[in-house]
Amino acid sequence: MEFLALKGASASLREQLIKFGSTEIYEDFFIGSVHFKDVALAHILVYENKSASGRHLCVEAISHYGDFVAKVAELYPEYNVPSLPKDTQPGVLRANGASKKLIDLGLQFIPMEQIIKDSVESLKSKGYIS
Repeated sequence: MEFLALKGASASLREQLIKFGSTEIYEDFFIGSVHFKDVALAHILVYENKSASGRHLCVEAISHYGDFVAKVAELYPEYNVPSLPKDTQPGVLRANGASKKLIDLGLQFIPMEQIIKDSVESLKSKGYIS
């Protein structure tokens, strides 16, 4: 059995976005967001479930970086988060339910909004951002 986890934008990318208002545009950049708690639960699910076989993609959703940035700006208006274009690749779709096999096993993914909140609070608690 193979297990794949996509962690989405790294903590340093989030820090640059919030702390420095990074305006770097990732036109062809799509991210798969997943909370570390979901990765741990997914491991438990696939190892304890006899019907689990093959590859399991562990990601809450696949979205464009512009969608991610817009959500950060919405949740944290006190930071100088830039506005980025949402559709740099018309016709390329975002994906919900990319981890159907894990969802069918009972995993309920933590949504991107909560992933962002937990990340920002972690960066604050460690003094990386104020």
